[in-house]
Amino acid sequence: MQKKRLEYFASARRDLRRIAEYYIEVAGTDVTARIGREIGNAILQITEQPEIGRKLESAPYRQLVVSQYPFVILYRLSPAAVSIIRVLHQAQKKPR
Repeated sequence: MQKKRLEYFASARRDLRRIAEYYIEVAGTDVTARIGREIGNAILQITEQPEIGRKLESAPYRQLVVSQYPFVILYRLSPAAVSIIRVLHQAQKKPR
């Protein structure tokens, strides 16, 4: 299967920036880099295996839980692309 093009919603870019800012402040750059790598690996996995995430019943999205860290990636599939919609801490409410 061919890897899909990757797109980020502005909300996902904002989420990633906020995650980095928060973890740099409370845990330092090493922890922040590890979290960034894990999120990046999960997104790469989504582009290679787009249906890996669980389909949500309440929204036209899929979600993938980031292993080792408490984050969820919400994304949408189209024939040509994977669109990353949000990257949320699991304690945050998911959009409906």
